[in-house]
Amino acid sequence: MDTILKEFAQANEKRDFSIYTTYMDAALEAKARSIFPHFGQVESNAVIVDAGSGTGNLAELAAREFRGSNVYALDISHELREIAEENRSLINLVYGDASKQNFPNNSVDIKYYSTSGHEIESFGGAGKMKEALKNTYKELKPGGVLVIRDFAKPDRKNDIYMSILSTVGLDSIEEATVDGAIDYNLLSTKTLFTQFHREFKGGNVFSYEIIEDSGKKYIKISPEWAHEFYLRKDYTANWRQEIKEKYTFWSITQAKEEMENAGFKEIEIIPDPNPYILENRLIGKIALFDKDEKGKFLELSFPTTHMIVKGKKPKSIFMKIFSSKSKNIESAVDYEKLKNTVYPDIEKGIVTIDNRIFLISKYYPIIRGSKKIIYHIKENNIRILKTVRSDGLNDHAIFSAMYQSVAREKILDEFNIPHMRVLETDPQGPPYRYYVQECLPKGAVCATELIKSNTLNEKDIFQMAAYINLFELGKIWQLDTNPFNWYKVKTENGKTQMVYVDGKIYKFDEDWEFRRIGLLQWLDPKYTENLSVHSALIPKAKEYEKLKNEWESRKDKHSTWWKKYLNIFIQPITN
Repeated sequence: MDTILKEFAQANEKRDFSIYTTYMDAALEAKARSIFPHFGQVESNAVIVDAGSGTGNLAELAAREFRGSNVYALDISHELREIAEENRSLINLVYGDASKQNFPNNSVDIKYYSTSGHEIESFGGAGKMKEALKNTYKELKPGGVLVIRDFAKPDRKNDIYMSILSTVGLDSIEEATVDGAIDYNLLSTKTLFTQFHREFKGGNVFSYEIIEDSGKKYIKISPEWAHEFYLRKDYTANWRQEIKEKYTFWSITQAKEEMENAGFKEIEIIPDPNPYILENRLIGKIALFDKDEKGKFLELSFPTTHMIVKGKKPKSIFMKIFSSKSKNIESAVDYEKLKNTVYPDIEKGIVTIDNRIFLISKYYPIIRGSKKIIYHIKENNIRILKTVRSDGLNDHAIFSAMYQSVAREKILDEFNIPHMRVLETDPQGPPYRYYVQECLPKGAVCATELIKSNTLNEKDIFQMAAYINLFELGKIWQLDTNPFNWYKVKTENGKTQMVYVDGKIYKFDEDWEFRRIGLLQWLDPKYTENLSVHSALIPKAKEYEKLKNEWESRKDKHSTWWKKYLNIFIQPITN
């Protein structure tokens, strides 16, 4: 059995996966905000690999953010793969060692390691991430991107002095022992440090010295091992597993050297400090010091907790010549600068873009989607202002969504889809920072409210099915059938009409077929309830399989109407 597989198997024997996966998926969006912006422009059908994906939840977020891409979640843990399979919606699961080559040469557009590199090093052995770099280089297409987010080892070599300020918890191991086992949650930080030294990798892996000065105690220790301790001191619920892993493997300097040695170009090493850890776990609980020439203690700042390591596989000379002739104008755009020209001042009720000032109504809520922010313009005839979201996960994806809503409106017209028309666009675009759109008339009701209140009627479904049939059968373009983007509107003749408010039109993608994704969102209120963003949940693959197996026998009114009006080739019927 391969060494890394043995180590993972031994580590997993007593691992509490409920605790482990909770830690792993904590602040999932924060991880995405650290990693996804570095993907650059993600083309349709791009191959994205999450190496060491664990539960697969970050990969699912990538599949949603970069619609049309093929996302592969790679992991060596059978236990985590089972969890990922249980929760799978859009991703493809691959079993394998993330340090090895798992994909053909020149086949991957983007590969990322989200705090999985230190596990590869811990269980596979020192140097395994060097091997991972070499194999990733083979897998990436010319121009492909590698992004690693992980703990950063301090560059400093000289010893520092660590002071433990926190006095919470028990100093006695005996008092913290319950039924013969130590409850690490009860221990003080001082005693946790002692246990860390005794237990990590069998004990005594590093050395330290207790120094007393002016009645205060300091731990003289290398910056690397101080960092290892205080980064893990709060993971007491899974302590016996956590001490099997060394969190840091490269410093910022080492990371750059290793990327260069593997052949990567356009390398960026970006400090990515975790503000939650700093503010809640370190400041006021741990302090670091150095000594000046006179022996006076000088407090030090904490080294950066995490870093982003990014690099590209260089293109061949031929590809460079070809790409320079057909260069995408947008690739030269400074998206960050563009976003910073949009200035919302909610207190004053204005949004300023260049010399244009939009007065914003305070009587309507601001709607924050994953890529856009929506304001109601304060006028006699109220209109909508949609701007790019400055804190979105990927700039290219944000501006692409804006472009689709403007440039593909003609497709909605061609298919006679009722929609809120674009009235004005950013004169500096494309790429567009904003556009102005018709506002829904008073009394319009979002489809999510109809679904939750069980008042979606046969006529509503008849209209929606007609729109969906046109697009899904054509297999060229695809409507966004997210119920948040559809409203029931009263027309001038007193009738009602389902109207599309977002405007995005996608290239057809089988992974996003209405029967797999949209149908469940329109049938079950749970996909639209208690959401912080203006977007429905994506059904899991097993939920779709369940729907497919029971589709013919379903007798509820909404299923009956969908079966009546949705084309038979779009319905989830078993083979």
